[in-house]
Amino acid sequence: MEEEKYIQKLRNTLDGFPNYSKFKTLLGMGHDKAFIEKVYPNVIKTFEDLEFRPHRLGSGVQAILTFDNGHFASVVGGHSGLYGDGKTTFELGFDDGDGNIDVMGYLSPEEITEEMFKIQIKDPLNYG
Repeated sequence: MEEEKYIQKLRNTLDGFPNYSKFKTLLGMGHDKAFIEKVYPNVIKTFEDLEFRPHRLGSGVQAILTFDNGHFASVVGGHSGLYGDGKTTFELGFDDGDGNIDVMGYLSPEEITEEMFKIQIKDPLNYG
């Protein structure tokens, strides 16, 4: 019961903040990702939130998800030249913050989720 009161207080305090700011604030307070998921269930985007479609190359799959900080996760696999089979391993593309695309290959769905969380807590993109 005490934890629920604390969680509600955190929600009230952070109401109106963008998600990346909420997550960073809670991490800065010493909370971990599991606790953040308790405070904001269904807000942290995971592999399960990706909507895969056929890849533009004709075979394989692709899903792109953009977060409230302007960063994105592009997840592909299953085509020759991609770093994943599109079923159990995938390639993750994301903005490195300097306008370049960085790629990580042969990641499991769980690893994609972990990397997506890291992307979601980044400061907003600013190429000004």
